Amino acid sequence: MKVTGARVYLVPSGWSVLTIVQLLTDEGIYGLGEAGLHNVNRGTAVIAAELVEKYALGQDPRHVERLWDGMYRGSFWARNGGAAIMAAMSAIEEACWDIAGKALGVPAYMLLGGKVRDRIRLYANGWYKRNATPTEFARQAERVLADGFTALKFDPFRYSSDDQGEIPFKSWDRHDIDVAVARVAAVREVVGPEVDILLEAHGWFDVNTAIEVGKRMEQFNLLAYEEPMEPTNAQAMAQVAAGVRIPIASGERLYTRFGFLPFLQAGALHVLQPDIGNTGGMLETRKIAALADTFHLPIAPHNCWGPVATAAAVNVDASTTNFLIQEWFAYESEEHYAVVDRPYEREAKGGYLEIPNDRPGLGVLLNEQVVKDSLFQEVKG
Repeated sequence: MKVTGARVYLVPSGWSVLTIVQLLTDEGIYGLGEAGLHNVNRGTAVIAAELVEKYALGQDPRHVERLWDGMYRGSFWARNGGAAIMAAMSAIEEACWDIAGKALGVPAYMLLGGKVRDRIRLYANGWYKRNATPTEFARQAERVLADGFTALKFDPFRYSSDDQGEIPFKSWDRHDIDVAVARVAAVREVVGPEVDILLEAHGWFDVNTAIEVGKRMEQFNLLAYEEPMEPTNAQAMAQVAAGVRIPIASGERLYTRFGFLPFLQAGALHVLQPDIGNTGGMLETRKIAALADTFHLPIAPHNCWGPVATAAAVNVDASTTNFLIQEWFAYESEEHYAVVDRPYEREAKGGYLEIPNDRPGLGVLLNEQVVKDSLFQEVKG
């Protein structure tokens, strides 16, 4: 089997654009992958096409590790991570696992060691309007509770509570912190003590503010405090971890196992959040999980992309022993999910997804009629 070409799609989807790679072979089997990156989608799509043209054409996609290593070493600049190139590589790598699974007639998780669980726990995200009052946050959380989720995540920090629109805080004063605390308090009251809450801060704080805010949030018995500061300095993040009695989580902007290692060595994280769509792909995420396991820590994969990325995440979650919980976007538009024939987001019940075992590869097929007008670039051998 050889790679004969690829199609790279940029599919508009509400607030985002989905970057999907369809890898083609001479045996009529194709694989799907999705790049985990917003805002620079066109650049990522161009890189994905160039990587396929230079490193994948004529190669057997079932030899995933060899192809990935060729891209990683051969492209030179990927060797210290980097959002766009790692997202492009991740999409291609996912597509290879999809092809390999289809060729053998088994789900991709079988090629990663098989299932270690029959279902995965999910936490809801994307359920709230950010520029909202505490009462509005609570009202929105009621929907998540009614849908059966036992965990949810939200950002009570990033946008001001006045009518200035969605503008990130540039400096924090006492009022800003009070508003964020009030939002979390309102959500905790409506969901009760049994539902887990994860807070994401998107890296806006400095060390001192991150600790101060974290101490104010300790009263809410949180599952995780995500990216309390810029996620690039392991020693600074370790100061936050030591100063707050909440598990610290990060990883959506760390690339490959090499990017995570300093944070583990510094004791900076309690929960690792690799994003399968940009950290290097499915196998690289498994390597990060194995690394975390040597420190007796779990992974909770990040994913705010489309249903192809979700399918890749599900296959990794199914086969990873130290998996904790999966980020889940169940409240996007119908067009968002329509890019594939069987979006797993629509199959979750009661805050869990039963691991599907009736389809090979990633388990989803491209709705080509839906995406045909979103073709960005085609690579031919």
